[in-house]
Amino acid sequence: MSELLLEARGLVKRFRSQSLLRGSHETRALDGVDLQIRVGEVLAVIGESGSGKTTLGKVLLRLTPATAGEIRFGGNDLRALRGKALRLKRREFQMVFQNQRANLHPKMTVRQMLDESLRLHRPKLDAEGRAEHIGGLLERVGLSAKAEQRPESLSGGERRRVGLARILATQPKLIVADEPTSGLDAAIKLQIIDLLRRLKESSMTYMLISHDLGLVRRIADRVVVMLKGRIIEEIPAERLGDPRHHPYTARLMRAAHLSEDHASQGPSVIEVGVGGEQRHGGCVYAADCPVARERGLLTRCRQERPEPVALGPGHWVACFASADPIEEEP
Repeated sequence: MSELLLEARGLVKRFRSQSLLRGSHETRALDGVDLQIRVGEVLAVIGESGSGKTTLGKVLLRLTPATAGEIRFGGNDLRALRGKALRLKRREFQMVFQNQRANLHPKMTVRQMLDESLRLHRPKLDAEGRAEHIGGLLERVGLSAKAEQRPESLSGGERRRVGLARILATQPKLIVADEPTSGLDAAIKLQIIDLLRRLKESSMTYMLISHDLGLVRRIADRVVVMLKGRIIEEIPAERLGDPRHHPYTARLMRAAHLSEDHASQGPSVIEVGVGGEQRHGGCVYAADCPVARERGLLTRCRQERPEPVALGPGHWVACFASADPIEEEP
């Protein structure tokens, strides 16, 4: 087993909002999250929009502060770092955002943006050294012919590859990729998937945030499932679609057509529409769970927070109904 790179324990992130109808209201975007990422692995975080995936990525990389919990990166207490110590540590982890246009300077060429990143993060390189590294970065992301172009003349997929090149210029130990293929047409999407595969083959460590299970099955080693700020299942990627899942995950599998066709390579976007209020005591899926109703567990599921139960090597679910195979009817 490879070395542990990042570990989070008990992460909580609360947001407060004010409205005329509800007054002051608290949302727990993260509600007691435990997570580990090992060197050289690709960890996928899946779930519907609003499940807490992007917030988790931002909290792990100190882009937004955690309300409570512990984050250790390379053995260091990341939440304790301040000022210069935090700025230096940031070179070791980077995030690829969905909207790359907002992160690219409209008046600079691709080469100039990469040169700027190298000047900032690798100040010991001279002009010749930077030029050599820029050539290597452009070749790595397949943009050698676009070096003198500006963002407005690039496609959506090309802008995302420029964003990846800028991040690779810092030589990070960890990349968090937030929905790297969302909004792209099929051909460009395949280009990004190919690039992510090549990064994986070069032992890059990254966390992939996605609601596209087709992408996850192609890229990830391990998958965690989020719902309303909690991780409710962890499973090796190759076992997605197995008979035994958390009831919510089983619902995602059906929505993505992976349970019926385990080798499906077609579109598989998650969107199943879980409703109900966020529950801090019981299971966050209780209000929508047919399995809890069918097995007479609804009261317990509403009142008690389920602990993880092992279903196999590297596979656990937080569910009281996990003793038997969990298969919902369509």
